[in-house]
Amino acid sequence: MIRKAEMKDVVDITRLSAVLGYPVSQSVIKQNLSRLLLDERHEFWVYELDDTVIGFIEAETYEAVYSADIMLNVLGLVVDTACQGKSIGGQLLTELERRAKARGISVIRLNSGEQRYEAHRFYEKQGYHSNHSQKRFLKFL
Repeated sequence: MIRKAEMKDVVDITRLSAVLGYPVSQSVIKQNLSRLLLDERHEFWVYELDDTVIGFIEAETYEAVYSADIMLNVLGLVVDTACQGKSIGGQLLTELERRAKARGISVIRLNSGEQRYEAHRFYEKQGYHSNHSQKRFLKFL
């Protein structure tokens, strides 16, 4: 079942964030989730099976002065390793697309690390195509 994320999902979201490649403490997830769930420009949906969240998709509204379109930017899509290959990720993307259309948003963008070949094939099967190559730069302040 796909549903909106809730605070009760903190433990599972923490576990899945590590699967996604972003190990972070449960307290950080709890703090961020409590803030993001109140943000109507933020989408956070989970896939629950037998009272356990086994996947999630998170996206934010993305607007830029150089784009005529308001977009959703996917920040994370993950399915528990043991549950991959069962169309759960596709269902989460479909739900996000449905929500985007309901909000009048016609473009979804996402980034995927260049080494994540299986993820790239998955996105292509879902109808997404790569139109840009870039490097990410960070500066911690």
